[in-house]
Amino acid sequence: MNFTQPKVPVPAGKWEKIFHSASIVLIIMTFMYAALKYASLPDTIPIHFNAQGEVGNWGNKAMIFMLPVISLLLYIMFYFLNMVPHLFNLPVNITEENAARIYPLARMMMAIFNFEMMAIFSYVTWEMINVAQGHSATLDIWFVLVVFVVPLGTIALFIPCMRRRQ
Repeated sequence: MNFTQPKVPVPAGKWEKIFHSASIVLIIMTFMYAALKYASLPDTIPIHFNAQGEVGNWGNKAMIFMLPVISLLLYIMFYFLNMVPHLFNLPVNITEENAARIYPLARMMMAIFNFEMMAIFSYVTWEMINVAQGHSATLDIWFVLVVFVVPLGTIALFIPCMRRRQ
């Protein structure tokens, strides 16, 4: 990590704010859904899925709040990290001249990545409830692919943009 990158203040853009707001909405909705379904859950619920989407481990129904809590903590961490783009390990050389062009892209990438993580955690919480209530038996295989392809795709889309702005 290059700790000598310039500290250039970059305000949050419109779309960055939208992605942060959408992340917060997802977190709130996930907590609400878990709370609403808690009483109807069996005492034991799935708490782990393997790569094939099959239940790998079961646990106490209170664990339904584990992913919403983790997602909230991750959101907070990424949100505050996003305020210091000079600490990001970026694939381009950052100078005083190009920082104002590259940092907004880096912040946007992180806001989108944060939203994607919140969506993934929300979906897994929803599926944990579905499986626990017998509405489905596994996570869909497409979801396992999405977990890898979407975040990596976001990074792959932003790197060329950063290089062009260098």
